Amino acid sequence: MQNRSYLQRNHLLHIVLVLAFCLSVGFCLTSSPTAAFAKSYTMPEVQIEASADSAGDLSVSEDRTFDFDGSFTAVWWNFNNLPSGAGIEIESVKVTAGGKTTTLPSVPFQTSWRSAGGPSKAAYSFDGAEDAVYVFYNFDDEEATVTLNYRVLNAVQIYNDTAELYWQFVGKGWAEDSDNISLTLNMPVPAGEKIVKGETISAWGHGPLDATVAIDDTTGQITCDVPHLSAGSYAEIRVACDPGWFSGVTQKDPNAHFDIARLDAIKSEEQSFADQANQQRITMLVSLIAIVVVCLAICIWALWSFNRYGKELKPTFTEKYWRDVPVKGEHPAVVGRIMRFDKPENSDLTVTLLNLVNLGAVLINKASYEKDGLLGSKTVEDYYLSRAPGYESKITKEIDRLAFNFLFDTIGEGAESVWLSSINEYAKKNPSTFSDKLADWQGEVTARTINGQYFEPYSKAKRATMTAVGIAAFVIIMLISMFFDNFLMVIPGVITMVFLLIISRFMERRTQKGADAYAKCEALKRWLKDFSRLKERPVLDIKVWGEFLVYAYLFGVADEVIDELRDSVPELFTEDATLAASSYYVPWWYIYSTHSMTNGMPSFANSFASSINQSVAAVQSAASGNFSSGGGFGGGFSGGGGGGFGGGGGAR
Repeated sequence: MQNRSYLQRNHLLHIVLVLAFCLSVGFCLTSSPTAAFAKSYTMPEVQIEASADSAGDLSVSEDRTFDFDGSFTAVWWNFNNLPSGAGIEIESVKVTAGGKTTTLPSVPFQTSWRSAGGPSKAAYSFDGAEDAVYVFYNFDDEEATVTLNYRVLNAVQIYNDTAELYWQFVGKGWAEDSDNISLTLNMPVPAGEKIVKGETISAWGHGPLDATVAIDDTTGQITCDVPHLSAGSYAEIRVACDPGWFSGVTQKDPNAHFDIARLDAIKSEEQSFADQANQQRITMLVSLIAIVVVCLAICIWALWSFNRYGKELKPTFTEKYWRDVPVKGEHPAVVGRIMRFDKPENSDLTVTLLNLVNLGAVLINKASYEKDGLLGSKTVEDYYLSRAPGYESKITKEIDRLAFNFLFDTIGEGAESVWLSSINEYAKKNPSTFSDKLADWQGEVTARTINGQYFEPYSKAKRATMTAVGIAAFVIIMLISMFFDNFLMVIPGVITMVFLLIISRFMERRTQKGADAYAKCEALKRWLKDFSRLKERPVLDIKVWGEFLVYAYLFGVADEVIDELRDSVPELFTEDATLAASSYYVPWWYIYSTHSMTNGMPSFANSFASSINQSVAAVQSAASGNFSSGGGFGGGFSGGGGGGFGGGGGAR
């Protein structure tokens, strides 16, 4: 039970780490929710051109590009944030998709279309009660650009000392992120008028801190560039210019406020916004520098930890070849763990059975039986295992005893012999018992590996700590980047997490004893492959080669060793070759390799390994079924948030 408890704790640790990583992925999906759904869309580009006239009206042409993943039938814009006295007129709507541009007709709006449905044709409709325009068109897994031309009446407010346009050109109501937003805005600059930034015209941008606003020195044209705008955020422009440019506005117009001074209030408010934005930039820059420094420190700590606790020790055994078992008295399954840093594998059981055969505790034979099928019965050739006479005295290690009992008492239900095919059948019928017994046996191998002191006792804890630190750093940095809405901050966190996850894979270290054992494994493997080329005369004792071939299978070179033996000592095979090809007798070498035979049956080792793998897969399948500037000269954006017009939009 202690062995199994150890495995359960080890599995629990891996589950916790996987959950932590899934949590970090969840944060990523939270910051980009459309990634979690099959039907989604993005808005990779938005181009807006606008011009104000002398009457204070604003003509706008917006090209919004959608990249649809799935089928959509409508997109819409909300203009529910118009200033007092303003109105909106939709002039035209076009859709460009698949290289074709379609001008859509206008149809009367029906209130039921706000949530679903639409006209029976491609068209657009204006919801006057909600100041929203709906574009009805069948989009299907494609990129399309919707061009919306509209006019905002009385958009520019005229005061006695300035004219003000306060425009939220992308509203915070959009359901998805918008990328690569550009705005070009022209004010009605009279011919010959000299542009003096900060005097005749000032412009401020509000929104993401990495966005920019600029004024052309000659024409007074204002441009805004917003690289990325998250859903729920906004981008707006505020312009203050010479009120004399709006000669078409009269006292009776709703956008005329000739008795009110406004310029000082605008500049004071914008200076406050700019100060706040600049403070945010400083805070963001300091935070980014701090994140980079912390991530660098974590990476340095990881390298130091690896050099101190994870770097493999140099073995004291340095010979090229080894002509004996790697560790005297140690079980081959444990030797396999030494080579794989204590990683359990199904092949451990195969190696243990081969060891039982070599000990003389298990006999292997082949035979045939009739099996019923859909087209009648058929003859099946298969291997079967039998208890050897006096097996009790030959099994001295607990690893062998548990494996023997698992095969004959659990799967064979106490029988003297067990067909190889019955292993898979038992696993399918009794997945829980099969899994529990296999876990108990693997737990014994793990316990023996730990007791053998082949690995540093702190190895797994160091690896888990490094993995946890990497994931925790990423999650914390992700939260910070979401707070500042700055993806750049995530990059050091991603690099740090990946770096620590890679380094953590190498934090498990063998002890000096384990390093020497591993070196002897490699030296023995090298000798098994090269002994014939060394002109050495191998021993003729089949018992010795039986033990060596257990390790040859463990090292993955059994076929090569059999071929080497055939060439160098063919007399080892002469006695059994004919029987192996013509009867149900299984010679010693047939257990490992049959590629030179013609009867079509695979080697016993490969057959048993395949049976165990299929059984474990069946058990796993059964288990898985349950479950800025203040002066207005241009520069960066600031906070703001008081502009009108755009409420947002969406698609369905």
